[in-house]
Amino acid sequence: MSIASDNNLLWIPPDISDLLTVSVDGQADDSTVQGMLIVNGAASQWLTGAIDDYTYFELLNHFGIDPLGFVGEVEEHMALLMR
Repeated sequence: MSIASDNNLLWIPPDISDLLTVSVDGQADDSTVQGMLIVNGAASQWLTGAIDDYTYFELLNHFGIDPLGFVGEVEEHMALLMR
């Protein structure tokens, strides 16, 4: 299920960068947790302009996240909020 849903239950976070955060389960190894921290920090940096699109998308790809799919889902969610 997509976060962007028109079922009248749209989630609006207090901070827009929350839409770009990732999480890992409690059994994740240290390197996976470090990757999560890097990706989440980069989301904040990207939204504030501290890093460019290319750098952010390459970082997502490095950690196995499809950049266009991931960011596209957030864009879809935001479009639904603005309707």
